Amino acid sequence: MPQIPNIYRIDKKNRLVKELSKSESIIEKILLSSFKRLGMKKEFDVQNLKRISKGDVTYFLYLYNSDEIASDWKEFLPNDLAENENFTQQKLSLILFIESENDLFCVIGGNAYQIIVPFIDHSFGLDTYSRIMKPDLDELASIKSRGITGARAGLNEQFRDKYKIINFIKFGKITKEIHLKLSHEITDLHFKFLKTKNNERIQIFVGKGFKIKKEIDFENLHKIIIELGYISELAVSQDLSSYREITDLEIIDRELKPELMLRIYNDTKYIGKEHSTSHKRFEFDFCNPNNIEKFYEADEFRLKEKTASGGHEVFKIVSDRNEIYGAVLLKAFEQFGSSYHDFRAYIQGVRVTCYHNKIRTLSSSFLFHISTEFPIKGKPVFLVDNKWYYLRDSFVKDLITDTRHVLKAYPTPHNILDLSWNKEHIKTEKEYNFQYNDRQNYIVIDTIIIDGIELCDILHYDNANLYLIHVKYGFNSKMRELTNQITISARRLKEVIGAGDKIMFEKIYNQLIEKHYNIDGLSLEEFKKLFDKNITYVLGFTSHLVEDLKVEDNIDKFDSNIARFSLIQCSSEIRANYYNMLTCQIKRE
Repeated sequence: MPQIPNIYRIDKKNRLVKELSKSESIIEKILLSSFKRLGMKKEFDVQNLKRISKGDVTYFLYLYNSDEIASDWKEFLPNDLAENENFTQQKLSLILFIESENDLFCVIGGNAYQIIVPFIDHSFGLDTYSRIMKPDLDELASIKSRGITGARAGLNEQFRDKYKIINFIKFGKITKEIHLKLSHEITDLHFKFLKTKNNERIQIFVGKGFKIKKEIDFENLHKIIIELGYISELAVSQDLSSYREITDLEIIDRELKPELMLRIYNDTKYIGKEHSTSHKRFEFDFCNPNNIEKFYEADEFRLKEKTASGGHEVFKIVSDRNEIYGAVLLKAFEQFGSSYHDFRAYIQGVRVTCYHNKIRTLSSSFLFHISTEFPIKGKPVFLVDNKWYYLRDSFVKDLITDTRHVLKAYPTPHNILDLSWNKEHIKTEKEYNFQYNDRQNYIVIDTIIIDGIELCDILHYDNANLYLIHVKYGFNSKMRELTNQITISARRLKEVIGAGDKIMFEKIYNQLIEKHYNIDGLSLEEFKKLFDKNITYVLGFTSHLVEDLKVEDNIDKFDSNIARFSLIQCSSEIRANYYNMLTCQIKRE
């Protein structure tokens, strides 16, 4: 019976198998390790592997039955029907390992994915496609991507016919899975043996694996394996993504992780000096990327340390997400500040659990929250969700050009955000914002949080316009947090106005009254009517360099690609989907 197999490649650099040279030894290690990890009471003897050879390719088959379990239907049906019937079931699972000249592939059936998943090359399918792609000819059916910047941590998109993949590729996006139709040229060049019609184009699904969306027999599987060997010798196209995932564990363990931990450890010298402007400070964005909005909306964060028994217990509770990083570093430094090794081990065991209205919403390791960028051997390296990426050199120039364009094309009128921000005298963002508290046509909303959302830092209005101003000190990785705040605010504001429910504005007004903030003498109704004006978001920032250089004229000296990505994507998303958006560099003197 024909199948539609998904072909995976075993990662021979995996730390558990990298010292093994023979395929039989690698297979044995994979199976025994997975049996132990999954608690499966099975015995395995490599001699029991069934094998055949076809030319230079050898196939190894491993079959097993899952334990007998009672079918869910037994609980669904009434006792009168289910009584005395046998509802136990077994499921046959298989792994077909395929040894070619340079690779060890596998095809699975049943429940076998859980066995092979720790050992596969998770970029194999995408890597293979990047060697045969024709961006202006291949047609997308659907794509799943991961955001490095912006409020969307993940995105699934489906497309109508004839949508070319070249139209999708965007800055700040890491492609995870693609359904697409290959060009006629590539179909005929590599997979002509699968065609049943002259004008047929092969459809594929690529991600961790490589799957041709067509039922095939064993002979055609063999031909595909041979063809994958030819494809692996082709050059990788840089058109699929502006990033390249770093999968070499030696580089990650020897260079990247130690550099990350050293930067965090060195940051302990600034404990208690959160408003320091030192350029040696570790720059990062701290957010749970699994659900950015839930993280921002949380009103309580429980910080947990690992216990001797392997569990976790709370050592501190904070209500402000900006306090998490400093609280964890302080606790680690107090206990292990004199030992970098112990400090590192402690940090790796810390977890952050989020609560909203006393309900747990998210929980992840402390390090999982850190997104950052730093150079290794002169090349920018990104950390996102515990995965590491290189930025392809060909995109850096485009980033600089696009960043300069956004800053020059969408400036804020000079009289709106005209007060300077000298860190020697104005330490915090809140202090800067409150300079506008007593000025006419300004209302400071900083620290006014409704349903977990801070609408903006400062409101400014005139006869026709309402400006929602968000500010941050520096043009560095902190820009990611700033642009996340703007995107979440704009989305929520559009929902509120679209629904015609102005209760959010009433809550903001009431808190302004309770906190005795200036409201320009506006009544509640007058305050609500502000949001009937033409709405514009303003992204305000400063230079963080020693000299107060203008970013748009010196963009090459502001080397944070995260800041560049964040600005470009936020400007595009806000202007396309929500409201107008302008930028403003705040003078420091």
